[in-house]
Amino acid sequence: MLDNELMYMFRVLLACACGAIIGLERQRRVKVAGLKTHMMIAVAAALMMIISKYGFMDVVGVSDGVDYDVSRVAAGIITGMGILSGSIVFTSKQGYVSGITTAAGMWATIGIGMAIGAGMYGVGIGTMLLVLVIQIILHTNLTIFKKPTRGHVLFLLSSKDGGFEKIEKELTSYHIRMNQFKWERKNDDVIRLRCQVVIPAKYDRSEVIRIITSFSELETFEFE
Repeated sequence: MLDNELMYMFRVLLACACGAIIGLERQRRVKVAGLKTHMMIAVAAALMMIISKYGFMDVVGVSDGVDYDVSRVAAGIITGMGILSGSIVFTSKQGYVSGITTAAGMWATIGIGMAIGAGMYGVGIGTMLLVLVIQIILHTNLTIFKKPTRGHVLFLLSSKDGGFEKIEKELTSYHIRMNQFKWERKNDDVIRLRCQVVIPAKYDRSEVIRIITSFSELETFEFE
């Protein structure tokens, strides 16, 4: 019995270590869920999985005609995880969504904890390494992994000299797309144009700032 308890505790500690490795990478990138959160998730998942597999051994088969579904505890982990991971996904007032990658990482972490809790060490540790590689590689500056930059821009345009056509032509020359327009007349001669711009991933942040601030009509801009 003691040997079994030590093995279960080893599984919990191993799951904790895997969660810590994933959480450390998230924490270094200043994400909502970091080291402590991922460690706790992995530990809880491993513990629940152990309980699901071995916590009912003393009652299974004791009562004739009673069917014990010991997988319910493991299934309940997924339900609870949906509530937890959903709480860290945010949508800003500009419509930008953040926290999805961290939430997905938490789902992966709970799966890793469940795998190790079930004694599947190879797949648990292997998945942990795979998750870590995905998170690190997709944060590199390689263009193939970068997303287009999105931002909201406010231009002050003259209503007489074709200001909009001028802005559109210059942005198009950089392959920058405009959408979600909002027009507002400031006075008889000036129009305020708010729009979203989608800038190709080939431009880094300094180039984006240089391009946008080169417009004399620019009043404000905000990027994700």
